[in-house]
Amino acid sequence: MVSLKYETRELTDCISLVSGIDLCNAIRTFHILAILCGLTIIGFLIYRKRILKQKNDKVL
Repeated sequence: MVSLKYETRELTDCISLVSGIDLCNAIRTFHILAILCGLTIIGFLIYRKRILKQKNDKVL
């Protein structure tokens, strides 16, 4: 996958002229995965003290 700019005739087209794959679907999937990863990292940052405290309690 290169991009919508180089594999389609118009910016509103989603089907690649090179491979025939729906590029809009792939881009949408990657955006959703990026948002989920970002939310996971934010969750780890918010609850890091609680996570580390539970780990230290089990070691002692």
